[in-house]
Amino acid sequence: MARSSYNTFDSFSSAGLGKSKYSLPQQSSKASSGTKRDGRLTAADYLLLKVSAFISAIGVLAIIAYAVFGSRALSHSWNTIIKVPSRLKNDVTKGTAFLDHDKPISAFAGKTFLKHNIPFIDIPDSLVQDVYYYRWTTIQRNLRYIKAGTGYMCTEFVQPVGYARAFGSIDAAAGHQIDESRWLRDTLYGDDYIHLYTRGPADALQYTQWILDAASRRAMVTGDSDYLATQLDDMVRVWNLWDSVYDNAAGLYYYQPVWDAQELSLPGFIADPNGTDWDLRKDGPDTFRPSHNAYMVANARAIARAAKLARNGLLEVQFSKLADDLEEAMYKRMWAPEQQFFMDIIRPNNPNLTRLTGREQVGLFPYRFGIGLNKSYAQPAVDAMFDPEGFLSTYGPTTLEIRDPWFYAVKPDDYCCYWNGMSWPYSTGHTLKSLAEIYRSQTTNATAEQYFLYLKMYAQTQQKDGQPYVAESHYPFLDSWSADSWNHSEHYDHSTNNDDVITGLFGIIPQQDDTLVISPIVPANWSYFALENLPYHGHLITVLYDKHGSRYNVGKGLTVFVDGTEVHNGDSKSASISVPPPILPDEPFVNIAANPTGPGQYPAINATFTNSEDYHYKAIDGVLFYDTIPDNRWTNDGSSNLNDTLTVTFARPRNISSVTLALYSDVARGGVIDVPARIEIYGPHGLLAVVNDSSSLLPNDRNEVNFDTVEARSIAVNMYRKSSKVYVGVCELEVWTPPVPGPTYYAVDAYLTGQDTSVVLDDASVLTANGAVVGGLTSDSNVAFSGIVSSGGSTSLALSYSNAGNSTVVLSVEVNQVIQTSLRLVPSRGKYVDVTATVTLATGKNYISLRGGSDNVDVKLETLKLV
Repeated sequence: MARSSYNTFDSFSSAGLGKSKYSLPQQSSKASSGTKRDGRLTAADYLLLKVSAFISAIGVLAIIAYAVFGSRALSHSWNTIIKVPSRLKNDVTKGTAFLDHDKPISAFAGKTFLKHNIPFIDIPDSLVQDVYYYRWTTIQRNLRYIKAGTGYMCTEFVQPVGYARAFGSIDAAAGHQIDESRWLRDTLYGDDYIHLYTRGPADALQYTQWILDAASRRAMVTGDSDYLATQLDDMVRVWNLWDSVYDNAAGLYYYQPVWDAQELSLPGFIADPNGTDWDLRKDGPDTFRPSHNAYMVANARAIARAAKLARNGLLEVQFSKLADDLEEAMYKRMWAPEQQFFMDIIRPNNPNLTRLTGREQVGLFPYRFGIGLNKSYAQPAVDAMFDPEGFLSTYGPTTLEIRDPWFYAVKPDDYCCYWNGMSWPYSTGHTLKSLAEIYRSQTTNATAEQYFLYLKMYAQTQQKDGQPYVAESHYPFLDSWSADSWNHSEHYDHSTNNDDVITGLFGIIPQQDDTLVISPIVPANWSYFALENLPYHGHLITVLYDKHGSRYNVGKGLTVFVDGTEVHNGDSKSASISVPPPILPDEPFVNIAANPTGPGQYPAINATFTNSEDYHYKAIDGVLFYDTIPDNRWTNDGSSNLNDTLTVTFARPRNISSVTLALYSDVARGGVIDVPARIEIYGPHGLLAVVNDSSSLLPNDRNEVNFDTVEARSIAVNMYRKSSKVYVGVCELEVWTPPVPGPTYYAVDAYLTGQDTSVVLDDASVLTANGAVVGGLTSDSNVAFSGIVSSGGSTSLALSYSNAGNSTVVLSVEVNQVIQTSLRLVPSRGKYVDVTATVTLATGKNYISLRGGSDNVDVKLETLKLV
């Protein structure tokens, strides 16, 4: 499987070009003298940039000719053929087209992503429906491509924050993000993101989380049980990270509420009632919390399921027991009979484990994980949810009961997050799932109308200026967001909404086998609803309910289609259907232009002009959205040139056959940026492709330009403005290629950290045309390879290196964040030699990190090979 289809242009054949007046000189592959060069742009690269500038200069004359004589004056025979191809090689599925797939997303950017990926819906409530479509754009905005081999992740804030961890990851809402993105048709987003936590450098201990549980439930949607089974050892590693905060005597886990993503919550106010210790009040004391412990129960059961799939009976029994024991401890310690609620327990100075008396929304979280679903536990939860003195508010539910003395209906200051009263989408997502589980347990008086009331209340909360919108937190009784910082909180991706619509309202209940259960929670008076082209096990499912048979014209009652074929029709709104065996995706293409770090790492990017408020590196940072604010783009606004050029330079020559431009346009919003009048793509031998017809370009969307494969270290994109008063902009420049198949992986493609670690060019290396290797290895260096594909088991690694010094340098070898061995790099007189070591790799994609170096010895790394 590859990325989704989008606007695509087939180039003229470069073989018939001859020599263009715009030709760029061939770059020198080696330096003329010397054996040691740094990784900065070579003289040939600078020449490329000078020619790019020259293009901009002559572009003034060219654009006049273009304007006077029409596009044919410059196009000659180089007209492009427009089509929208798919690189889903085994995508034989087809859906249905009962619903309008254009109008619901017409106001959004990135329409091709949405149209390809999302399920479409039709329900009698426009408020909930409009929020549903909007929330897909919040996921789209927060998907970030890190680099080739690592792939995608989900961010929480569209702009990076200082406390984020690797690549901007924050694990607090990762479970929500996995739950939400599992319903996208392309599975690479979730596959990559889960790997970042199970095998990659993302911190799964920063905040409490239910990532393993989310990964397990996602596997029931994709049907890829092998993917989950192969994560077993990694899941156990993540579980064991929490050992240090487990209290053997209590049988429970503890954490400060701030790291349960709940600062300024009840435990902090109880511990600091007089407000004399801000840090204690804000962060809270170590606390046994229902949320955290429920997550751990769910994660343990996820490991048990993975163990069963991997046929590891010992681990299956072990983690099933761990889950059962922890759940029992929750009933014993946390359930308060007098409060009829799961309660917090402050740990310090509390030998008797006395529970708090205030009821917090986190006490509603366990039910979503199957904990407390019998009547004695579940009915009090339902009562509290709909009690006006409990959690029910106009824009609720609230994070603390309204009747509690510490409840705040408004914030006392500008601090973002007061979780002792504000309405928080993060918690609302949990609560909706708990209410759905309670309803389906049939142990309480909960009704479908009550579920929809909560869902609609949530949609009513997610509004701003009359439009769907989500930020950090909302006042419970005021129609205003209580935390909504400019260029920061917009489209905050910290909760679910669409997963609740799909699994709750529409009742899509994924199964471990080749079946699907449909059990909607819809009001009794609804006469119709539709969910179209839902991805499930690699197939597309359409669910139509039409009481009278006149809305969709396929008959009365519930009708279900699989891949466009009707498989069920019945009077009941519920059904259990069989689906064909899962269809698993191909290996996705990788974006070799992505640079998550900026200057100092490859790929590098240069522009002939950049607006002072924009940044050219934002065109390759892997972040893609098209908003005016928050901003993430390069533009030439203010340039005196009528055409400007972006040039991307790779660490080594790469085989390239397309460039994808996510073009920014704000003219419809009163701005001055629009799609180019003309686009030219240049490689090392000259002009590769031309797009002359600006009307064929999609504004605020991806546009792919294809051409004959060329080996290039640099690629230049020259864009002409439509007029002297209109400029051009790019939100992301992508170069998608097949992944490196192995067994050889280039060090210069790895993610490099360390003060002096960088790409350098060395004539002694002959494996790349330009002699690109990694140098500057010191004690703080990390050369992190990702996407190392293996069938699993014991494997020999061969590292090609040179050591120009007189002493041995030792590098530690980490595989999927676990130190396994070390490599001794003995002196080699500057020649490239191999050193080998044996490691155990996991099935699928692996992360291999080589850490360390020497402050005194010149060591360079060339390749890592599986032998």
